[in-house]
Amino acid sequence: MAEQLHETWNKADDDSTNVNGGDQYCYKMDYPEKSLCLILNMERFDIQGFDRRNGTHKDKNTLKKTFKKLGFEVRIEEDLLYTQVQNVLQKVAAEDHSKRSCFACAVLSHGNENGIFARDQNFTLNWLVDFFNKRNCKSLAGKPKLFFIQACRGGEYDFGIETDSGSDGSSAIEIPNEADFLYAYSTPPGYFAWRNSVDGSWFIQSLCKVLLEHGNKLELLQILTQVNHKVAIEYESSIGGKEMPCFASMLTKNVYLAAQ
Repeated sequence: MAEQLHETWNKADDDSTNVNGGDQYCYKMDYPEKSLCLILNMERFDIQGFDRRNGTHKDKNTLKKTFKKLGFEVRIEEDLLYTQVQNVLQKVAAEDHSKRSCFACAVLSHGNENGIFARDQNFTLNWLVDFFNKRNCKSLAGKPKLFFIQACRGGEYDFGIETDSGSDGSSAIEIPNEADFLYAYSTPPGYFAWRNSVDGSWFIQSLCKVLLEHGNKLELLQILTQVNHKVAIEYESSIGGKEMPCFASMLTKNVYLAAQ
């Protein structure tokens, strides 16, 4: 049995193709149809104590402009109830994405330790992304599914700390159900996320700026690392608050968004 498993492992290691064909280390990004970018923008809420998210329109418009320039079809849904969010996600997941390169979703909302908020109640990131896994959205299997979350993940403020110095395939294969996802957050768990009522959020504005400047030559994780650097170094609130974006990648290949 050990020898048989070893043979199977070596066969997988030697396979130089992927489910989309081409370079085994890069996702195929030249499908004939535009990929979809879905923006869920929550500005007003029915929940007591939840303020209007002034400035989110700036993030929404900047995201729309950025992803259109990257070749995406952009759809915007605003101030949805939980059931409406569910309906939108179900409909998008049921679409035929077979001629699209990837899927992107940006969620702009309030949040806390328990999740992200629709207009009337919260939902978890796991609930959101589950609509698009291999089991529920087969036409996106093997393709990058990118989620960008602008929301608080708690109420703790990050006031930073001074440092001593600055630092300058055509053949079908079986893939895990949760493969090919990326989650990029405005802040780590437990922390407050910053948004300006006029200029938008630090994270989304930085993300779009770096995508437009370097999307034609840098891989997505390199871009997100530059976004981390930009937000961490260049931004500080009037009370000394800082922010540290973060991302979690289950991607299995490199993503070059501007290659669409």
